[in-house]
Amino acid sequence: MLSIAHIINPVSAADNQDLHLIQKITFGSIVKAKEYSGNDLSINIYTTQYADARGAIPSDFTILEDLSRTVASDYLFNKNRKLPITKDILQKLYDNSQADYFIYTNLDICLMPQFYSAVSDYIARGHDAFVINRRRISVSYNSVSQLNEMYSEIGAVHTGYDTFVFKRSLFEKFVLKDLCIGIPKAGNDLFYNIFCFADNPKLFTDKHLTIHIGMELTKEWGDAEYRNHNEKEFKSLIIDLAPFIDITKFPGSELIFLKRHFKWLMNPTFHYPTMLKADLKQLGKKRKRKEKVSRSFKEKYFEWLINYINFD
Repeated sequence: MLSIAHIINPVSAADNQDLHLIQKITFGSIVKAKEYSGNDLSINIYTTQYADARGAIPSDFTILEDLSRTVASDYLFNKNRKLPITKDILQKLYDNSQADYFIYTNLDICLMPQFYSAVSDYIARGHDAFVINRRRISVSYNSVSQLNEMYSEIGAVHTGYDTFVFKRSLFEKFVLKDLCIGIPKAGNDLFYNIFCFADNPKLFTDKHLTIHIGMELTKEWGDAEYRNHNEKEFKSLIIDLAPFIDITKFPGSELIFLKRHFKWLMNPTFHYPTMLKADLKQLGKKRKRKEKVSRSFKEKYFEWLINYINFD
């Protein structure tokens, strides 16, 4: 039986009131997704946190040892913020679980009921690591009792990456710096490690498996000094990972030259100079091409028309 270990990082109300409210819904969605998978999978759900967040965690979760440091305890900042370092969270999971696969999701990411079952299917398809895009839904939801309504809302796509699934053995290969969560570039480290070290990684951009309350696509988050810290750590990471980049494993490599480079340049997750250099060095590598779906003019017309006649 496939075993999966999923970890999140709860917060106390004193540290982040908004996230503390949202995490109640996140907890509920994770428990429901575990129940939905039935006896087909072995799923364990974990938390690691600072001590003051323990009281808010439901009994369904295994509470691991508290985190012992913040990014501000190891680096000098003018403003002391209690932000964990991603690799510390993952290390807790690695030290406490022998599961076949690990999952890390951001605290504001709720799961659809079929989430774990779908993850199992993707693993059975041969993917040893993958990243799943979230769907954005209305900001009006604020209670676990509304989960059925949240599931029913198709939402809209988002470009951010905040759900990471990978084989446990891959963690031993990962190169992780001191990027902290809750600040831009968080998650970019996991993204690059997955596509550098997995044999058959995949980015899923069109799945209705995770949801985020709020329709915003961008907002100002994090102080400048913390953003600068993560930027510096990410650049250091990219230098270390550059020799491991097989461009054919990265999303977009199958596209024509100009199209893939436009996407890499415009997507903030990608470090474009590194992608350009790697692509030019590996131009001769065989790349999988997406199969084109042939559709008649009439089908294309009705696809276009439906956007204008539907009520929203």
